[in-house]
Amino acid sequence: MAMNTVSVLVPVYRVEPFFDRCLRSLFAQTYQDIEFVFVNDCTPDNSMGLLKDYCERYPDVAARVKVIENERNMGIAPVRNRLLDNATGDYVLFVDSDDWIETDMVEVLVRKAQATGADMVGCDYYEDYPDRSEYRRQTYPESHEQRMRDMTLLRIKGVLWKLLVRRSLFEENHIRFVEDIHFGEDYILCCKLFALARHVESVSKALYHYVQYNPNNYSNSSDANIDSLCRAIRSVETFYREQGLLPLLEKELLQRKFILKSVYVLDARRRDLRRWGRLFPESNWSWKGLGYGRANRLLFAWAALLHCCRQHLPSL
Repeated sequence: MAMNTVSVLVPVYRVEPFFDRCLRSLFAQTYQDIEFVFVNDCTPDNSMGLLKDYCERYPDVAARVKVIENERNMGIAPVRNRLLDNATGDYVLFVDSDDWIETDMVEVLVRKAQATGADMVGCDYYEDYPDRSEYRRQTYPESHEQRMRDMTLLRIKGVLWKLLVRRSLFEENHIRFVEDIHFGEDYILCCKLFALARHVESVSKALYHYVQYNPNNYSNSSDANIDSLCRAIRSVETFYREQGLLPLLEKELLQRKFILKSVYVLDARRRDLRRWGRLFPESNWSWKGLGYGRANRLLFAWAALLHCCRQHLPSL
């Protein structure tokens, strides 16, 4: 069987305590036809020094390493676009530089893609904590429609790093990250890819280690990220409308909107019923299909009715 080149795409920024393990797992891959593309997003630590050391120790692998140097810190979405722009492989695989992968990850995913002709191949993953690793199983339904529904509602985790993707899916459909969205940017891309990919396969094996204890992680959550997530959902909604998919996926999209805004009711530290009512008001009653307990359902119904009254009686 002919070999297929894989571009492993790695953003680098402030990951020195974790990068050695990541590089060790990349340079030890059992699959040989890999090009490694790194983008240095002006990291202030010695992360790039670690990469240089590995290249000196493994010259055979270093011959397949490409390093892109940013002139200024750009953030994760533009960095990932630069990674895609510099990829030349038949497939691409994103790896965050504070995470690490099993040494046979690329080989297992490529063999599955070759055997089935899949556009994408997914896998299970581990969430790594300082004292334990937790296995996370991912289910990719055979039905294209159900995969889109599950991706929209995040029944499938909306990240790219557990997906081997045929690069032509990006290029032929002009798919790139939205550069002013730095939180939820993976969600947009995953929704697009799951809508456009007709053949998706998976392997029932955890091949990726998702590190949960890096305080500098690009995806580290904060209150400010809620606005970015809102814009990500709106971007997905626009894409679905353009593709004629909105009638099919509107229920799941409304539920996704509701889950995001529910923090302003359920989290006592952030509770803000006015803000809850103004954010995605079209989703105010979408809790009905989400399996919340009776107490929360009553709370959501009261908040929705209060918002309705405030629209007619602003003094409330």
